[in-house]
Amino acid sequence: MNCLIGWIEANFVEIIGFILALIHLFLEIKERWSMWIIGIFSSIFYVFIFFQSKIYAQMGLYAYFIIANCYGLYCWKFAKGRSEKPLKISHITPKTAGILFVIAVILSGFIGYFLSGYTDSPIPYIDAILAALSIVATWMIARKILEHWYIWIVTDFFSVGLYFSLDLYPTALLYLMYGCMSSWGLLNWRKSMKSAFALS
Repeated sequence: MNCLIGWIEANFVEIIGFILALIHLFLEIKERWSMWIIGIFSSIFYVFIFFQSKIYAQMGLYAYFIIANCYGLYCWKFAKGRSEKPLKISHITPKTAGILFVIAVILSGFIGYFLSGYTDSPIPYIDAILAALSIVATWMIARKILEHWYIWIVTDFFSVGLYFSLDLYPTALLYLMYGCMSSWGLLNWRKSMKSAFALS
C-alpha cells in the first residue's frame, strides 16, 4: 500500500494529465466544444511531463496544443456565430491531403534535425515524426475533418511502446486507450456524418 501511495505521489502530475486527456478525448468523440477547454489544461500538464522526460518535440507539441485548443474553441464555439451555421464533419480533399503531407514531412525533418543536433533527446527523429503527425491531426480536428482519426490511431498505438520504454507508464496506458477510443471516435463521427447527410 505504501508503495502504491509513493508511486502516486511521484507521478501525480502525470496522473492528472492522464485523467484530463481521457476526458478530452471522450468529449471529442461526442463532439462537445468543451473538449477544447479540457485540452488546454491537459496540455499544460504534459508540457511539464515531457520536459522532465527530455522528450522535447512532444513538449513543444503540447505547447502548440495549448494554442491549437484555443483555435479549436474559437472554430467550434464562436466562429459559427457569424454565419449561424455550426461546423460540420467533412472529408479531406486531395489538395488539402497533399499539402498536409508535405507539411508533415518538412516538420519531421526540421524538428528531427534540431533535436539531434541541439538537444539530448534519446529519440529525436521518432519524436519529431510523432510531433509532426500530431500537429497536422490537431489542425484537422479544429476543421472537423473525419480523416484525422486515422492519423491518431497510427500515432497513438506507436506511442505506446515509446512511452513504455521511457518508464512513462500512465502515459503509455493513456495512449493505448487513446488508440482504442480513436477507433471508436472514427466510427462515431462516420455515423454522425451519415445522419447529418440524411437530414440535409
